Order: sequence, then C-alpha cells, then structure tokens
Amino acid sequence: MTERLRYDEDKAFLLADDAATIARIVRTVPAARLRSTKIGDWTALEVIGHVADSAEIFADRVQRCQVEDNPRLGSYDQDALQLERRNNDREPMELSKRLSAAHAQIVQLLQRPGAAARAGTHSAWGQVDAGHFATYQADHAHGHTSEVAALFPPNR
Repeated sequence: MTERLRYDEDKAFLLADDAATIARIVRTVPAARLRSTKIGDWTALEVIGHVADSAEIFADRVQRCQVEDNPRLGSYDQDALQLERRNNDREPMELSKRLSAAHAQIVQLLQRPGAAARAGTHSAWGQVDAGHFATYQADHAHGHTSEVAALFPPNR
C-alpha cells in the first residue's frame, strides 16, 4: 500500500499555476520549436501532451471517487498512450486547453467538504483517496512543467 498524499490549498494552487504556465508557453513559443526541443526522449510538446493526458486520467479518477463507492482504478502505460495520442502532431493550444480543463475539474471536485477523503482502490497503490490522486497529479505535472518552463522562460 502506498502512503497517502495529502491534498490541500497549496496543491490546488499548484494545479492552477502549472496550467497557466503551460498556457503562457504555448502562446509565446512557436509550435515548431516545441516540436523540436528535446527533454530526454520526448519533445517539449510531447511532455506537454503527457501532462495533459495524465491530467485527464487523474481528473477522471478524482471524479470516479466522488460518484462511485471505492472504484477500482488501474495503472496506465504512458509510453503506449504517447504513441496512441501522437502528441507531437497536435496543436499546442489544444493540449493546453485540455490541461487547464482537467486541472480545473480536479480543483472544483475537491472543494466540497469531505470530497478529498472519498476512497478508490488503485491496482498498484492499493486503497487511496481522491486527494491522493489530485496531489499525485499536482506533483507530477509540476515536475514536468518546471522542466518545460526552464527551457522557455518568460520574455522580459
């Protein structure tokens, strides 16, 4: 069983801030540059797409915890999803909008008292709660967003 991560206001702000950072990047950096700049094995646009994909997956997990009693939730294969989605061929603004919507959904779902404590059972993590899923996504997205943002700082 995985130690539960705690969701709080700071994580909500992290979700919003990272979505805003990606929105700034896709508005100010040409798509061709995002498609050609490498971060490890992926391009910057593939990293942005990965964050958008995972945001939607984790928003769905948080939502399922809200509407189902202890839903069973499985792991996902990020490399297979990357191949399927072909994020490097997508429009950067589309990915940014998907990320913003998913992060906003997570924050909205967890604003009700007790919402973060709603349980779900993950195939690898065991029983965790909606707050754990949200916090995992906040931390995961922040790591990737920080990598991309370091390559494309704001113009001064």
